[in-house]
Amino acid sequence: MQGIQHAGEYDLSDLKLFTGSGEVLNLDINYLSLDIYENIFSNGLTGTLLISDTNNLIMNAPITGQEFLSFKIKTPTIENLAIDFTKHVMAVYKIDYRKASRGNEIFQLHFCSPELLRNSRTRISKAYEGNISDIVGKILKDDKSVNTKKELFIEDTLGIKKIVSPNKNPYALIRDLTTDAIGTNGSPHFVFFENIDGIHFRTLDSLYAQGSSGEFIASDKGNIDFQKGGVTNIEEDLKRVLDYEMASNNDTKRNIKSGMFASTTIQHNIYQKNFDVQQYDYFEQFYDYARVSGGESDFPIYNKAPVDFANNLSDFKDAKIYMHSTSKDTNDLDTQHYVDIPVTVNRVEKQTNYTPNDIIKTIASRSAKTTELDNGVKINMEINGNITIKAGSIIDFKLPIAGQNHTGDDFDVYHSGKFLITKARHTFDRISKRHTMYLSTVKDSFNKELPDGGSEAQQPVGGKL
Repeated sequence: MQGIQHAGEYDLSDLKLFTGSGEVLNLDINYLSLDIYENIFSNGLTGTLLISDTNNLIMNAPITGQEFLSFKIKTPTIENLAIDFTKHVMAVYKIDYRKASRGNEIFQLHFCSPELLRNSRTRISKAYEGNISDIVGKILKDDKSVNTKKELFIEDTLGIKKIVSPNKNPYALIRDLTTDAIGTNGSPHFVFFENIDGIHFRTLDSLYAQGSSGEFIASDKGNIDFQKGGVTNIEEDLKRVLDYEMASNNDTKRNIKSGMFASTTIQHNIYQKNFDVQQYDYFEQFYDYARVSGGESDFPIYNKAPVDFANNLSDFKDAKIYMHSTSKDTNDLDTQHYVDIPVTVNRVEKQTNYTPNDIIKTIASRSAKTTELDNGVKINMEINGNITIKAGSIIDFKLPIAGQNHTGDDFDVYHSGKFLITKARHTFDRISKRHTMYLSTVKDSFNKELPDGGSEAQQPVGGKL
């Protein structure tokens, strides 16, 4: 790879601090490290900048938490692609002082997207009517609200929504709308987040449908040969997972309590004086929506082995109960979205009709999907930095099988495959001149069906459960 000396190499420029007093401090030679944090369950970007100050720049400014930070980072091998916050600058909101020796002061600046600060000081008391996607766009662009100029990735929604914001912060209002929105693909699983590309309001299904951003292998291939002053194979090193850990997952007790396997939703209509009951079943509804794998090969991460009195995990519908009240008159077209959505579910020949605001049909699924992402097959990993990788990206991960009877080409069929990046931390270290990324990844299905041991699978020695 011409033009690059080692994997994770980066170019940082235009690192400037704009002070409240009108000064502009060039920090290109003063910074020690720069970190950027992305999270698909967080509404904005955050980060830290570690500064070594030998000329009393920070104290003379002074820094009060009202400053703005600009910078631009490129990967030498990727043309016309950069993490560019020179046009859309970051807001400094906090400073930590760290005393160092020999006249050298170490400071850590905490920064975030300016939209996060605008959100914290803004409240909306206003009525909206229209598609939820249009309403979200208005909230984000309104100069009296978030007033963002960043690129927006807003997925179209179905139906007409009437809402009145009761003096809420803009982002709190948008988060509420994620629970009502249904995409044109029939998916009710919306997320609202910001990554280095821009601000997203979209379904998990659309994230899963993305192409893979790269392949990564947990191996020692591509090691750096410092004696030769370079890297033996940069392309292999860019694919190498430097370190990984299996995060805690498959917490059955927690998953039962959260309703991931089974639940009951009871909706009481105080206008019609009746109630409706909907039940959720993990195994029956597993293929109703897209999975991280993108439909290539997806099987439940649990099987139907009996766990208690010959029942499987999804048989206990009262393990989680949702209560929901409504006053809607189903004959009044003004009080409800009347758009039926025929949904052809993945790999199963059936259709399900959803009404965009028919929460009773989606509340359990939304909660179960969140639990799956929070407590699915989770792997934390460290890789050489690449600005094309970000929170919300899909990657291919290969985990070699350990042991003397296996070669490096044998991979764990259950813990390999496509993973969604839920969190990403970019670390740019000036001393090592290296960009490193720390990823939290998850998958909600296996590439191979789990064996089902049948009724004898859970028999302990000495008797049945």
